[in-house]
Amino acid sequence: MSGFRFARLGRHGAVYAVGALLGKAVAFFMLPIYTRYMTPFDYGVLALLDMALEVIAIVAGARLAAGVFHLYHRATAEAERRAVLASAFAVVGGAFVVAGGLTVAAAPLVSRAVFGTPEQADLVRIAATSLALQSLTIVPMAALQLSERSGAFVAANVAKLLIQVVLNIVLLIGFRLGAKGVLLSTLAANALTGLWLCGDLVRQAGIRPSRAAVRDIVRLGLPFIGTQLAKFVQTYGDRWFLRVAAGTTTVGVYGLGYQFGFLLATIGYSPFNNVWEPMRFEIAKRPDRDVLYTRAFLYLNLLLVTMAVGLALFVAEFLRVMATPPYYGAAAVVPLVLVAYLAQSWTGFFNVGLFIAERTELITTATWAGALVSLGGNALLIPRLGPMGAALVAAVSFLTMAFMTYRASQRLWPVAYRWAPVVRLLAVAVAVVLFAQFVPRWPLPVALAAKAGLLAAYAGGVWAGGILTDADRRFVRQALHSPRAALAELRS
Repeated sequence: MSGFRFARLGRHGAVYAVGALLGKAVAFFMLPIYTRYMTPFDYGVLALLDMALEVIAIVAGARLAAGVFHLYHRATAEAERRAVLASAFAVVGGAFVVAGGLTVAAAPLVSRAVFGTPEQADLVRIAATSLALQSLTIVPMAALQLSERSGAFVAANVAKLLIQVVLNIVLLIGFRLGAKGVLLSTLAANALTGLWLCGDLVRQAGIRPSRAAVRDIVRLGLPFIGTQLAKFVQTYGDRWFLRVAAGTTTVGVYGLGYQFGFLLATIGYSPFNNVWEPMRFEIAKRPDRDVLYTRAFLYLNLLLVTMAVGLALFVAEFLRVMATPPYYGAAAVVPLVLVAYLAQSWTGFFNVGLFIAERTELITTATWAGALVSLGGNALLIPRLGPMGAALVAAVSFLTMAFMTYRASQRLWPVAYRWAPVVRLLAVAVAVVLFAQFVPRWPLPVALAAKAGLLAAYAGGVWAGGILTDADRRFVRQALHSPRAALAELRS
């Protein structure tokens, strides 16, 4: 591999994963509180507000910073790299503040558009202010990734999480504020962590943006406004159709099931991508890039598919323990939602060629293709199948986006991926999850034992199914025999 090792990916990815796992562990620890102090209607209100604020964030240019990693590595001097960071912060921060202020002013109109009534205008104002403050964190967090300060990245997220958790407990249990309490907690957390991160960025990059860097950031990032609008349709459009077809309460139950897709993205793909995003542009310059991209793609799928199998197998039992009966129906949509988020991770992996060729508008094209599938499918299937129709459409639309991104990237900057191990991995996973659908609703200990047996069958299939290389198997054996020696190998 000409000296290149995946140790950095594993080492920093593990740090990011610990932070993400901690965040999600706390979130699911809080689930009994949320489901007892918030009704499914409250969950629906928060889901619909997320939908509205996502649109506003897109218009504000939430993805204008998408080209920062490419531009940072393209720069040849330290002063140029600092200018990229300072310019991105100025562009994103200014856009978010303007968008948040306009939303606060138009809160009654936004409430009427989203909920059919102006009664939720106060909640819109809180959420819009929180959105404006979120701009303080976007570029500083990217700067931490670029400097491989994974510990500081995780520390910032953990600090934000702790603020939210403490305030959620106080405002939900002590003051019974419901959805409003959750929104106020998020606002306070964004403000406090944003100020801290801003100070860190100023010390690292200064406050001197350059016109050339601003132009490049806008040129590469502007197509992503269209991309994010399309992604919004894919991710949140089904909520609107569900509200119209079945009401806000159904949106709340579906939204809880959808959280398991976000969970896969947050504790699976995001830690991997936090390291891989800047690293993949470094690898692009190497003669052995195809081998390295292929290995990384297999490792990504081993991580995500294994997590997805575990989530799909145990979600029903988890909800029986952690939630109240009105939320149990969320489990049915989870396997299809997990397929959607696996496909979305593929899209993020495959688009490297479009960044290298600086044809990011093709990412927009692929995403809109998926969005059109989502719009048509939701209109057709949600009135007939309800939440299951929404989950099926999500899976198909994200797979469409991934396929089109792959084709466009391969045409402009081809990579010789090896698909056979990934296909075998998917076949084992699908077989196990489909078989699990026939497990009756046994008493909880029996159901858990049966699902554990299926998870063991999946692990056996991965080990014996021609998916891992001999070197991978040797490393696993070493890790089981001597975890300390395996960790030392990763660090070397």
